[in-house]
Amino acid sequence: MQKVPATEIANRIVELQALLQKRNIDAAVIRQNADLFYFTGTVQDAHLIVPASGNPVFLVRRNVARAEAESPLRPIVRMMSLAQLRETTFEACGTSEPETIGFELDVLPANAFFMYDKKIFPNQHLVDISGIIRQVRTIKSLWEIGVMRDAAAISKLVAESVPRILVPGMTELELWAELEAVSRKAGSYGMIRMRAFNLEMIFGHVLAGPNAAVASYTDSPTGGPGISPAFGQGSGNRKIMPGEVVSVDAMAISNGYANDQTRNFCIGPPPARLAAAYHFVRSVHARFKELARPGAITGKLYETVWEWAREAGWDKWFMGWSDPKISFVGHGLGIEVDEFPFIAEGQKMELQQGMVFAFEPKVIIPDEGIAGLENVYLVTNDGIESLNTATEELVII
Repeated sequence: MQKVPATEIANRIVELQALLQKRNIDAAVIRQNADLFYFTGTVQDAHLIVPASGNPVFLVRRNVARAEAESPLRPIVRMMSLAQLRETTFEACGTSEPETIGFELDVLPANAFFMYDKKIFPNQHLVDISGIIRQVRTIKSLWEIGVMRDAAAISKLVAESVPRILVPGMTELELWAELEAVSRKAGSYGMIRMRAFNLEMIFGHVLAGPNAAVASYTDSPTGGPGISPAFGQGSGNRKIMPGEVVSVDAMAISNGYANDQTRNFCIGPPPARLAAAYHFVRSVHARFKELARPGAITGKLYETVWEWAREAGWDKWFMGWSDPKISFVGHGLGIEVDEFPFIAEGQKMELQQGMVFAFEPKVIIPDEGIAGLENVYLVTNDGIESLNTATEELVII
């Protein structure tokens, strides 16, 4: 089991504390699993208390023994009751009455907020610190980048397994299951974390032919029918036939960190229009690499990519064929799939060295299918580097 190094945890806490001080917030109380993992190295039923200055306290209801084994953070204190949270937070702040306490209000359930606000901290001002937590998580360390390369290696195995598995007449669902097995055996545990409310995903979208163009009910370029309205996305029971482009848009996870990759395959020659669309999306990646570098504004990058789609005549089907169109062409990722930065409409964030994002230009043509290519890019000092090394060719089987 790979553990998060103590130096990683220490650096993250220091950066969070600097932002708390800048915003005059006395302490952060962290509750969500993804954030707990990021700042402690473990996921427990717990509260992490991070004062603006001084030592954090990891208040764990269960399991203390596992927390001590998995997290380098100290002290770890057994939480006997919620009343303990108030006392421990005040002690960590070094005052009997801190004024402002931050919570992850973007993900905290309303009932929990009311409980903290009315019963635990009735005299304190509770503020949202989700933005600064996400800011800390935006720039990836060398250790994180190494783990994300491990996830990309699993994605490469998945892509390279398609030609030996895919045969005419197998269903999308059968291909999906075989490829997920490849991923799981390579060390990906299948748990995909997304921060946005009601966004759910498993492994990814393995879709072929007309099924691939079934619109998503989420803000996602690909959807698919799934096998039940209870989770109406992803692979269905339709058989894959020769001449259909098969889109394998799959997520691999290594030690909590994600890789998002899309590769295309076809049994025999692909339809001419989808082959042309695939040539276009490959050219988009090539042109994008020339522009995406530190200092580039994400919203302007989005606008430029859309200009290319209009100039090439693909705008009718670019990033979806139904209204409303998908609002992004790229998204940050790490522990969660929807981290900063977003290559999206109206975004003003500048690319910075150490950011990692998935870039996924896709053409979706109704009744025909998808032509798409997705890589995870690391922003370097002088440009971007793809962490995904599987062939970018439309593979003919």
